[in-house]
Amino acid sequence: MKKRNSIFNVTVLFVMVLFASAELAAQIQSSPLLVLNRGKLWQSYLYGKSGPPFGDWAKKGLGLDWPGYDPTLINENLGGSASYLSTGGMIVGAKWSKDSVISVDDWAMYAGSIAEGANSKYVVTTNTEIYPDGENFWVKKDAHSGEQVFKTVWEYNKNYTDKNEEAYKHMMPIRVTRNVHQWSGSMTDENYVIVEYIIKNISPELKPTLPAGRFLADTLFDFMALQSYGIHCNSREWTVLFPSLTPGARNTQFLYTAATKTLYGYAEDDPTTFGSVKETFGFAASMGPIVLKDTANNKSGPSGEYLAPACAGFSLLYASKNKAGVTTGVTQYGWSAADPTRDLGPFTNIPSLPEPMYSVLKDISKTYHFVSSPFDTLYMKRSRMWSLMSSGPWDILPGDSIRIVVAEVVDGIDYARAVAYPQIPSSTVNTDAKKAFNASVARAKLTFDNQFAHPNPPAAPKFTVDYNRASRRIANVLRWDNTAENIPDAYDGSKNLAGYLVYRSSYLPIGPWKLIDTVKKNDARYFSSGNYTYMDSAVTIGTGYYYAVTAYNTLRASWTGVQTLTNIPPMETSIFANRSAKPFVATLPPSQGVNDVLVVPNPFVIGLGRSQPGSGDNLQFVNIPNPCTIRIYTVRGDLVKTITVGNDAGSIVSWNQVTEYGQFIKSGIYIYHLESQLGTKIGKFAVIR
Repeated sequence: MKKRNSIFNVTVLFVMVLFASAELAAQIQSSPLLVLNRGKLWQSYLYGKSGPPFGDWAKKGLGLDWPGYDPTLINENLGGSASYLSTGGMIVGAKWSKDSVISVDDWAMYAGSIAEGANSKYVVTTNTEIYPDGENFWVKKDAHSGEQVFKTVWEYNKNYTDKNEEAYKHMMPIRVTRNVHQWSGSMTDENYVIVEYIIKNISPELKPTLPAGRFLADTLFDFMALQSYGIHCNSREWTVLFPSLTPGARNTQFLYTAATKTLYGYAEDDPTTFGSVKETFGFAASMGPIVLKDTANNKSGPSGEYLAPACAGFSLLYASKNKAGVTTGVTQYGWSAADPTRDLGPFTNIPSLPEPMYSVLKDISKTYHFVSSPFDTLYMKRSRMWSLMSSGPWDILPGDSIRIVVAEVVDGIDYARAVAYPQIPSSTVNTDAKKAFNASVARAKLTFDNQFAHPNPPAAPKFTVDYNRASRRIANVLRWDNTAENIPDAYDGSKNLAGYLVYRSSYLPIGPWKLIDTVKKNDARYFSSGNYTYMDSAVTIGTGYYYAVTAYNTLRASWTGVQTLTNIPPMETSIFANRSAKPFVATLPPSQGVNDVLVVPNPFVIGLGRSQPGSGDNLQFVNIPNPCTIRIYTVRGDLVKTITVGNDAGSIVSWNQVTEYGQFIKSGIYIYHLESQLGTKIGKFAVIR
């Protein structure tokens, strides 16, 4: 009987282990990288740290990209996406007695001590998105939470394989829970992310399960936390203006705002850069949309563009009461200047031992090339800089925890102003970018103070774009239904959607956006049987357009959270959370014959093609039937390209002049042969390079 019980107990234990393993696997996503890329501010999070893997300031992924977009969708070099962060997070450390340091761990540059499995000091037990598939978009599921929330948990690794007793001594008995919140659907809240850390002393849980002496103390004495962010405003600007220099913008002017406990920077002019380039806010005269600059002579050129039109930084929203009795206390702040070539971080030249590294946590003026003042003239605006803000110390008793909450913020002028012609002065950009940034910092603080809640706009509708199938009248047709109108406000239950705003961009998916119309709720000109139809007739055939449809509400008398707010102005959803990622090319219904098929322009002169990024120097076949096949030949009869046109493609198809072998065609005369059920058309066109 005892033997049967033993077998039964082993079987139950095995099944329990299987279930535990399956649950753990469900909590850890296949990739350690979690990405926010829905709204205007794009950001990524690895185990333990903010931003992508660090590679000496080179772009390795999303790092506070603002405005966020995927540059791979644009077939043109625009300098890449606008990243304002190389990497960031915390560096932490504590003592196990008054004189001996347990550990100092980097959770800002590499976070190498955090991983899955037995080879890391701290093991990841959870790394997941709390509301997958948009479950909390428009906060319809949890009003006291971000629309997107990432949860990552790492803790003391009981199965750490290093049997060296000294290695065990340098492991803190902690569990860290990091919650990342973003509200990307609101135009008011789209420019910040709130990152919350809860650090718990789990020695009471560990002691019964570990051999005696596995760790040396129950209490974590003088625990310190150093926020360390590699902010550079921004990588796109530096790539465009100084492609021969090492990555990482060195022209950032940093500031500290004591009232809000905020460190931030913006792109200024580096007096040491060569030539007459004045890179304040990243101005590049050769960038931006093509505009008519000389009306008298009908000459056009790029408008110019501020490539870094924003301020970027982080703000300490909360920190538990420290040993001095101060809540949300900043112990020190400043900056560490990196070398222009290889950068090893703010702890450069500090021995990789607990005691000397901890001494830097206690006094950040010992970091490499420390800068204490924004008015420094040796490194400020001349170096890649680490922004540093320390908090603590705390004594974390067994079972107790501390909480640290940081807002990561980027905000600045609207993109339409960044590419305006004539350009607005950099002094205006400076004033307005700081104003917008400070407003987002204040909004993040309001959100945190109200337990991750704030007034919200109504939900925006999903929409589609199509050509005008009803007639040969040129128009892009947008359609959406009234589903969003039936989603109640998360706080008072009202259905307060008042109408929709329709935006269009003919340049990039970040703008410049033009408000083309307002569609009020149930407006009979657009609404019928639960659906809205909007026709944009102010389009040019063959030109690509991006669209966005937002929703807005009316003024509200009050909103009640932890605080009560009054006279809430109308709020609007984010353009970026409800936009088309690819341009829709204005076209007509397919032709019902082949006699009117044309190639435009013809002849095609390279360099005089369309100015929209991504469209390149495309030539177009117009008035084509659907479906059809277009084959392009040289005058010798060599096949250059086959274009297959499907059903519902419309009457226009573009070709980027790239052959089947990935090469651009040469100057010369070419023959096209169009074949369809409605007939065959043979014609010719010329290309001049």
